[in-house]
Amino acid sequence: MKRLSLKPLLLLTIQLSLTALSSNPAQYDTETRAITVRIYNLAEAPAKEIAQARDEAARIFKHAGIEVRWLSCALSLQEARTNTACEEATVRHDFHVVVSTASITKPGIATDASLGFAFPLALPSHAVVLWERSKKTSETSGVPAGIILGHAIAHELGHLLLHSMEHSRTGIMRSRWGKEDLIRAQNGTLLFTTEQANTMRPGLMN
Repeated sequence: MKRLSLKPLLLLTIQLSLTALSSNPAQYDTETRAITVRIYNLAEAPAKEIAQARDEAARIFKHAGIEVRWLSCALSLQEARTNTACEEATVRHDFHVVVSTASITKPGIATDASLGFAFPLALPSHAVVLWERSKKTSETSGVPAGIILGHAIAHELGHLLLHSMEHSRTGIMRSRWGKEDLIRAQNGTLLFTTEQANTMRPGLMN
């Protein structure tokens, strides 16, 4: 009796399995996470630059598989009478970003080159970005201030979502951005690494 070779059958089984996996990717790889970010424009940065910053930060996070919902919050009781965007209760995955001036910084909190700061262990949902520093960096680099501010927002929120103050050697989580990094920011290629994106997304599961 002729023996039946199992090799062709095994190869066919592997091929069918790979086809099934490619046509039906894991939910983890396809499901988009979402966060809500409340913006407090204490620095009174121009609305155009704030809008550009939000668009840039949203694009960066979308590339990492995270959608951002933005709320522009009132800064006074008088403004709150007409601006009710932030009256809803805060929930999980809500973050607060203060756009401020450099005058609030203290020694040890931010260096002269810092565009913002966050303390994910002490204040896990709050970050500060510095409008004046973004504007100054724009003047020396030629990169629009709104783009720089948006990347600063994404960077500080990255610290909160990664639950870490550590920086990376590449990408948007570098501690300092040189000329090449700013060019990449303007070109839209200064992003979170794949490893960082994979670390942030599972933490946003409800």
